[in-house]
Amino acid sequence: MNWEAIGAISQIVGAVLVGITLIYLAVQLRQNTSALKSSAFLAISTLMGSTMEVWATHPDLAPLLIKAQAGLDELSPDERARFGFLERSALSALHAKGVRQWWDASKGAFSNLFSAWVDEKLASNLPRPIHAGLGLGASRNEVENGAA
Repeated sequence: MNWEAIGAISQIVGAVLVGITLIYLAVQLRQNTSALKSSAFLAISTLMGSTMEVWATHPDLAPLLIKAQAGLDELSPDERARFGFLERSALSALHAKGVRQWWDASKGAFSNLFSAWVDEKLASNLPRPIHAGLGLGASRNEVENGAA
């Protein structure tokens, strides 16, 4: 066997090994993607479970939610603050990438009006002053228009 034949054989073996390596990497990438999806689903499920646990274990929150459904004008300043913190914490989770992906896939389970409202809030890049969101002090329109 001469050196040219050995070189040709080594090139063929090298090409086969590169192909095997690429197949192995593709399998690993697929497994990693699946693990990341499972991890994101678990995190979202845990967050939703924690939220439901808060609502279930604090008997004063359900009446607050029921009262807030009639409008924020029905709430005292303390109730507005509590309701604002609850809603803000729930909506702030939507800015996480995994939660956004969940929202995009699951928003069909919600009313069109609510889905449009959430999509509008997520598309907005305006600053979110916490006092305006709580119904305390300046309104959001006043803050946005520079009147506050």
